[in-house]
Amino acid sequence: MFVHSTFPVLALMIPACALASSGSSSPVPDCSSFRPVNSISDYHATILNTTYYDIGELDVQGTLNEVSICEIFVSVPYGSNDTLHFALWLPDTQYSSRFMAIGNGGFGAALSDTEMMEELNNGLGFAVAGSDAGHVGNGSGTPGVYEPFLHDEDQTKAWLHNSISLFTPVAKALINNFYGYEADYSYYRGCSTGGAQGFSLAEFHPDLFDGIIAGCAANYYTHLMLSFLWNSQQTDTNETYLSEPLLEYIQARVIEECDTIDGIQDKLVENPLECTFNISTLACSAGAPAANVTCLTPSQLSAAQAIYQGPVRADSSRTSIFPGLTLASEGGWWFPQVEAGLSTAITTPILQNLVYNDLSYDPKTFNWASDIDVLDERAGPLIDSISTDLSSFRDGGGKMIAYAGWADPSIAPMWTLQHVEAITKRTLGDGVTIADNDFLKLVMVPGGGHCGANIAKYPSVPAHYSISSVLVEWVEKGEDDVEGIRSWGPTNGDNRTRKLCTWPKVAKLKEGGDVDDWESYLCA
Repeated sequence: MFVHSTFPVLALMIPACALASSGSSSPVPDCSSFRPVNSISDYHATILNTTYYDIGELDVQGTLNEVSICEIFVSVPYGSNDTLHFALWLPDTQYSSRFMAIGNGGFGAALSDTEMMEELNNGLGFAVAGSDAGHVGNGSGTPGVYEPFLHDEDQTKAWLHNSISLFTPVAKALINNFYGYEADYSYYRGCSTGGAQGFSLAEFHPDLFDGIIAGCAANYYTHLMLSFLWNSQQTDTNETYLSEPLLEYIQARVIEECDTIDGIQDKLVENPLECTFNISTLACSAGAPAANVTCLTPSQLSAAQAIYQGPVRADSSRTSIFPGLTLASEGGWWFPQVEAGLSTAITTPILQNLVYNDLSYDPKTFNWASDIDVLDERAGPLIDSISTDLSSFRDGGGKMIAYAGWADPSIAPMWTLQHVEAITKRTLGDGVTIADNDFLKLVMVPGGGHCGANIAKYPSVPAHYSISSVLVEWVEKGEDDVEGIRSWGPTNGDNRTRKLCTWPKVAKLKEGGDVDDWESYLCA
């Protein structure tokens, strides 16, 4: 899947390619012969390989590098007998004394090199690094498969809590040696698992980065994985099954009713919290055929309502375990939720390997009353990062932008909203609202899916976001008004842009404005 999913283990013979001057007082060194002037032995790190790529020579899933770079592969030992590998991309001519670390997806074990390439090519002059999260893994998503990293506490904690902090000091030291001076600013970007890593950085390593981007964050991993299990169990019978055509029909009806709440007819629900659609209106009439795609049977209706609600404890308290999915996200439920894809790939392996140490454990036996406490006790300290006190990060001058897609079918966007509200209250005081938070901004993306598009169910919704450039402006110029986030690149190829706003503001079209031009909107 990734170009650099396998790390070299031996230094290779590389052609000598002298790099051009970066504009600093000293020319950058020859890539093939580069070794740090000041030893990185303090970290016991080892340079495995260096490779020079001229413009257009590095291909990451069809995207070529627009900046010539020196790529360095490094290994970093940690724990009792564990090793993390990371890649560092050092521009030779378009470097702006900025460092960007990239997080992981899923179970990790591979570079997120697509995101690395985005940050390399965005014109902000980043040196970019990404790692394997400190472990190798089967990554099969198959029940009954032994996942070694979930049986090693150091590797488990590195995955979501510590891997970024393990390679970042080494990367910074190499940057210093390569250019002859330290990076002025350090940033982090991650989504999903990477979003969880972002919140972990703010909680456990608050002095490491000036700015953090945490998207669609899986930082309450224990309860998030229960939402996968819950949703799959709601629809695992012939009577409760929600087919893809039926889910798309539900979403179309929701959009039909709530599209114009924001005054724009664009097949998009700007703010689902203002949508009052009642799915009970889609109940089948008596005698409707069983295999239908335009109405819901009583069993199907109950299943859909349970997914909107989210998992709850099966006791008298009926306490919420994790928020449910939002209106107008239904078209994307089919694979990750209803078809049990995420429950199979994520929940079952964690329960079998990390929680119960039993590869034959059947998640259907999970007790929704008592087993939640077992999960919290055994796995929570290793994989969750849900502290609402981020005072150390704020007091050190850190800035953070969290974002979530309103139509995310994987991680309920209400989790991010509720968590940011709780952080604001705990860190800044009861009287402070999200709108007045001076170190953490929230962006709720209308029609946004999981870390971008909603699996093509919103093909005309821009799925790329200029959050990095906005964060740089905030951190380096001190501007507290984080607005004007441009989104672009819908999956259908349209040349359409929209403006994203910091919650609780939403985009409002100016009178006479072009609905497909982000500059035609105000945040209000």
